Formats: sequence, structure tokens, C-alpha cells
Amino acid sequence: MPELASTKDRLLAAAVEVIDNSGIKELRIRDIAARAGVKEPSVYHFFGSRDGLVEAAQAFRYTRGLLELTQVFDEKVRNCSNTEEFIAVIHDVTASIFSDDRYSIRAVRADVLGSAMSRPRLKSAVAAAQRQSHELLCATLNFAQERGWVLPELDTMAFAVWYTGMVNGRLVYEIDPVQCSGQAWNDLATEVTITALCGPRK
Repeated sequence: MPELASTKDRLLAAAVEVIDNSGIKELRIRDIAARAGVKEPSVYHFFGSRDGLVEAAQAFRYTRGLLELTQVFDEKVRNCSNTEEFIAVIHDVTASIFSDDRYSIRAVRADVLGSAMSRPRLKSAVAAAQRQSHELLCATLNFAQERGWVLPELDTMAFAVWYTGMVNGRLVYEIDPVQCSGQAWNDLATEVTITALCGPRK
């Protein structure tokens, strides 16, 4: 079984690399199989078709980075001892999420989301991948909520869904950055996040 999982992962990684570098139109089954070091039937075994492979790769591209930082957030929160440390973690992770270095990741996410709206199967694949990130964030916030760091009345799943939308929304600023300061946008987003989670700070 580990070998099968490894084969699937190699195929997915090869597909993601091709889409990142050349676009979906350049994705060919024989090339992906060759890059992964397997025969073409393996692609059909794991993904069913070229479209199935594309959908899996796009779903991965959508959540890439977001899930990684959610995992970092989870680890940091579980090491906190009080509300002040929890808020410090929010500042730290939010700064990473909104950094200029992560612009390309946000742009890819918007591209995939746009494509998914008119492709039902891709939409379902993206939804499933996104749900994984939301469930992890929700579990992290439930942990904090149990310790009194998050408002007891907060619907943590609703927050997780809203937060993803807010993160994606930074592209609205990035399309036309002369409108305002990026740092001002970041500061506002961070403060709104903290207030939503912990209530107004004195």
C-alpha cells in the first residue's frame, strides 16, 4: 500500500508541476506517467481520466500553502498558555499569510476558484480539499475555545469559512495596489480577525 500511495503522490506532483509551469493545456498523460516513472495505465487507475487528474491537481494547487499554514497555526496554538500568547500567534501567522512572498499562491487559488465555478467536478474536488483546511482550523479554534481564548458563542466553522474568503479577498487589493497601503489592509484584517475570535481588546 505505501508503494501505491507513493505512485499516486508522484503522479499528482508531476501534474501540479506541469500546470504550474505550462498550464493545463500542456498536461499529457504520457508525459505525466514518464515524469512519475510509471506506465500510463497507472494514471487511469488512480484518477480515472485526464480530467480526473487535472481536478485532483487543481484541488491541490488551491489548498497548497493554506493547509500548510493552518497546520503551523495548529501547532503554535496548542503550545500557547494564555490569551496573550494566542493573539501573538494570530499576529505571526496572519503576517505570513498576507506576505508579498505568498502573492503567487493567492493568485493560483483565485485562478483555480474561477475555473471551478463552471466545472462541477472540479468544484466538488476543490470543495473537498478546502473542507480539509476548514476542519483543521475549526479543530484548532475549538481547542482555543475550550481554554477560554476564543469567544464561547463563536461558530468556529463559520469563522473558518469566512477567514478563507477574507484571505482570498486580499487579491482585490493586489489587483490595484495604489488604492491603499498593503500594510494598512493587513493591519485591518488582523484586528478584525482578533476581534471576531476574542472580542474587543482593551
